[in-house]
Amino acid sequence: MSQRLFLLLLFLPLRLAGQEFMDLVPREYCLYWGDSLETELIRFAPNESVPQAVDKILAWAGREANFELVQCNAGSVAAVVDGEKRYLLYSQHFFYALPTPAEAYALLAHEIGHHLYNHHFESCCRRGEEWEADQFMGFILFKTNLTDSLSALDLANWRYEGRGFSRPEISVQERQTAIARGWARAEVAILASNHMAYYENQKNMEQAGLRSFPWPPPACAERYTIKDRLNTQFATLRDVDQWLQKALENRRYWSRSYRYLPNGFALITRLEQFNEDGSSKADPYRWVDYPVAEGSGGILDYLYSLILPRKGFFRVFVFAVTDQSEGSNGQVVDRAQAQKWLENASSQLPHALGARRLNEEHFVEVLVYEFQVSESTLKAKSHCPCAKPCREHLEKSGLLGRLR
Repeated sequence: MSQRLFLLLLFLPLRLAGQEFMDLVPREYCLYWGDSLETELIRFAPNESVPQAVDKILAWAGREANFELVQCNAGSVAAVVDGEKRYLLYSQHFFYALPTPAEAYALLAHEIGHHLYNHHFESCCRRGEEWEADQFMGFILFKTNLTDSLSALDLANWRYEGRGFSRPEISVQERQTAIARGWARAEVAILASNHMAYYENQKNMEQAGLRSFPWPPPACAERYTIKDRLNTQFATLRDVDQWLQKALENRRYWSRSYRYLPNGFALITRLEQFNEDGSSKADPYRWVDYPVAEGSGGILDYLYSLILPRKGFFRVFVFAVTDQSEGSNGQVVDRAQAQKWLENASSQLPHALGARRLNEEHFVEVLVYEFQVSESTLKAKSHCPCAKPCREHLEKSGLLGRLR
């Protein structure tokens, strides 16, 4: 079958049964190609082939859709967040014009990746979100068997009508690195799925993209065990992960990463700025890495900061899921090291590791690391010991009630 015929069958337009205006004003989105989405989006009757392609991608990823698929006048393909709802918008005419099936799956996979990783397209996080979506693209391209690794990298510089990817936050070189990492992760996942003991070897774990979290953990953490004997409530590590994800997403901890622990994993939240009483700062102050006050930002606020510089309070939560209880390794971690825990880490729990069964020794322990930053010097120092117990951090952040 020729590539053109394959695309014709995959994205063949059907006779429209009707059309309607969408009650959607897209403000937060990723549009793969083009300057912006139409201000008036028109929903068309769906064909059968595009949902089939999306279903294949979800099956390869081992995930369920958390978005609504809509054929409309989107121009290309876009991941859109509208309040609590997520949409994957696509133009079937755009897909039919693509030269090969690989491009079609690549573009769909990138935007689906945004949804599966629960991205919200906030300006502070866009570079990292594009990186994760491209890693997912590389993972799916390996699964399609439609291209080789070098051709997959070329898709980072893919162009249509002389124009390429519409996001300036991430370079072509960075995109190629992300795609290559996703491709390699898919290769390793095949080995791991055939041999569960593969995940016992730390070298193999790092090849799979899941770096280790130091265990015993660094000193100066406040610790609190949420649950022990996890096997009485959950069957697998994936079940525990989904429970944690639900609690974190409810409190808007959308950006997080995974690292390996013996017989388990560590789920690490992004560096968060909190108020002195332990409550989370309001967005967008919550996620900036320098001290800010939730004031007017006017001249009086500025003059006050010159006389009495503010202190910024920051924390990182680590949810340790393992069956091996340990003390501390005695090393004090600084803010830069804590931030690196999120870099080059996996944004998703590997499928084979998530399938591991729990035993009666598995537990979930929360570690919180505190840091204080002076507004005058912007230098951070670790709070050792922490100023607040872990349970209080969990209560003030709103997480504790979601984790019971």
